[in-house]
Amino acid sequence: MSPSDNVPVVAPFRGHTCRELYKSIFEADSPEQVVRQLPAQSLFMVIKHQGLAASADLISMASLEQCRLLTDLDLWKGDTLNEEGLWEWLALTDETDSLEILQKVVKCIDLKLLAILIARYVETKVFDDAVDQPPGEGFHTPDKGFTWVGIKSTDPDKHFLLARLLALVFESSAELFYQLLATSSVATVSMLEEESYQERTKRLAAEGVPEAEATALMHAPFSLAEARADLAAGNARIIIEDIRSIEPLVYESRSTRLFAELMRRVRDHEEVELEFSYIMNGAVVRWGVDFCEQERVLLLAEKVKGTINIGLERVVADGTCTVSDAYQSLGLTKLYRLGLTELVALRRKAQRIPQHVVQALAEGDKVLFSTLACALEPFPEMPLFLSDDGKVAGEQGVLTVGQRPIESVQALTTVHRLLDSISDSAPVNPVS
Repeated sequence: MSPSDNVPVVAPFRGHTCRELYKSIFEADSPEQVVRQLPAQSLFMVIKHQGLAASADLISMASLEQCRLLTDLDLWKGDTLNEEGLWEWLALTDETDSLEILQKVVKCIDLKLLAILIARYVETKVFDDAVDQPPGEGFHTPDKGFTWVGIKSTDPDKHFLLARLLALVFESSAELFYQLLATSSVATVSMLEEESYQERTKRLAAEGVPEAEATALMHAPFSLAEARADLAAGNARIIIEDIRSIEPLVYESRSTRLFAELMRRVRDHEEVELEFSYIMNGAVVRWGVDFCEQERVLLLAEKVKGTINIGLERVVADGTCTVSDAYQSLGLTKLYRLGLTELVALRRKAQRIPQHVVQALAEGDKVLFSTLACALEPFPEMPLFLSDDGKVAGEQGVLTVGQRPIESVQALTTVHRLLDSISDSAPVNPVS
């Protein structure tokens, strides 16, 4: 069974998916102008969709500022350098195999990241007087014997990429070349990584990726009683400003029924897109998803939409307000918090089930065990084999493998009921 069997897949009302955005760039009279008007994060999602190696044309059209942000998004896993991603950027080339794109990468990338590579893979010997003979096998000199560098990588591709990088840097700016060698020798990798990560966090914050404090507020509990009080008081939603909407975040992922209805009914779609983009960026930070893993980002977008859907369902259930009323009063952020509060309550219920019961389920009831395991996830999910109304799907007795977002009150109620059945039938913990 597919997740869409229970939650309708709705075509986007407007906006661009990654594929549509890529197509529109090259159908424009001036593709470069279109690229440079895009938010860097939208451009990044298009590049990830196309593949970095196939996106040299897009990167060549992007501004240096955009490219800096592209590397900020792509070259980190948590607070650690994504080294394999960095090698991919250093391998970029165009159809003519020129070095123009590599030159651009060197101009835009945080040089501390290049210093980390040098610290890991380059050995340097510096002499006061020029020497004719290399100090060891594999050493080469760019400056007639004063400085000798040896690349320690045994991977031939990485050896080539690093040698090409060092040659390019020296030819472009000998001062920068010596600066990189000096930086890699006086600062530890951890120091360079920490400083680079902090600077990257500040740059992304200016682009609409909230820092820790704002992310915590976005994920704070919000009850149905508080939501109803806001509605009764006629409170107006907070307007998110000073950032740009990331359309692929909104339209690339599947929409739930009420979220799609909201997009049909509101007049200012850009405000919805912008607030959803802000929530999504906060969720990426909160749930530890890396921007470079686009599939996980899009799955998280579905979870966020599902969570907002739960909030909307709760608010409109008594018939006193419409989806539009709920949005105008609460905004997406409070609706997300309301739905998330319900999911957190589900997880807490799952956490209260004793460990000996969990072990017994693992050996016996795969339906209940899988449901419990999904509910225990930091952002609770449900098994793919379980429909919103509790029916179990599978072929020839084999359950459908996988997880899916909890996207409706009915699905939430089903998981609650199954967890209650575990607690009600749980055996007493045997005394050892």
